[in-house]
Amino acid sequence: MAQVSLEVPAALVAPLRESLVLLYHATAESLHLALRAHAERGASLDGIHEHRARLAELDAMLDRVGWRTGPAPGELEIGGPADLLHDAVYGALIDAGERLAAALTSAWRGERPVEDVRATAREVIALDRLMGRVHRDG
Repeated sequence: MAQVSLEVPAALVAPLRESLVLLYHATAESLHLALRAHAERGASLDGIHEHRARLAELDAMLDRVGWRTGPAPGELEIGGPADLLHDAVYGALIDAGERLAAALTSAWRGERPVEDVRATAREVIALDRLMGRVHRDG
């Protein structure tokens, strides 16, 4: 599995953190289910080891971006397996796209300023560029 290193602009740290936390939660839940299957039915330990390895990688990434919410102090570098960084950036991109759709609807109705739409659109574009770097380097 290819390792990738990304320079993450400060404005993208929080959305990337949120995506990593969601991946961590899903992986922890999968580990729990694999442990239960092993205990109840004697299922293989292979899945357990895979989930534990993924949790360790996610933990290292979250240590790098910071577990606490709030703005990042600045740009930072994060590294890890290309597939895991892909999943994290992709999750943040999906979330930003959904927020862009909501902002467009609100702006069209006159409930939000157009600048909110532009700011969210810039975030979508920046995340897309970050995804491009994952694909190029991974």
